[in-house]
Amino acid sequence: MILSMKYNYKKIMEKEFDVATKAIIRNEEGRYLVIYKSGTEEISPNEIDLPGGRMKFGENAEESLRREVDEEIGIKIKIIKPSRIWGFVKDNLHLVGITFLAEFLSGEFKLSGEHTKYEWIDKEKILAGDYPDWIKEEFKKL
Repeated sequence: MILSMKYNYKKIMEKEFDVATKAIIRNEEGRYLVIYKSGTEEISPNEIDLPGGRMKFGENAEESLRREVDEEIGIKIKIIKPSRIWGFVKDNLHLVGITFLAEFLSGEFKLSGEHTKYEWIDKEKILAGDYPDWIKEEFKKL
């Protein structure tokens, strides 16, 4: 019993630091891609999201973003520029992120199990709609 309690205490006290990349992807019509998380996601299940994810050791931010976009939705993008640096702390996770503005290049959408749907949306709809503050902040910077 004592060993079990020590192990659980140690797990609770572990802290994790990670870096993530996200993409605001614009299509030829000037609309932007949003995706929706599945109910099994660890952070904000069933919520609106932008494509991207955590960097792997040894990747640079652009490599990470291209890999994540391909894995999550199966498309190719052209990265234009960084648009926002953000971060949060939740429980024992400290996550720092970089959002990039990108353009859709090619590919057919194939959602991974992390997301349930996608849509192309106007910037004005995001800013005026009932969406989380973090995504409105992303679109205010455009």
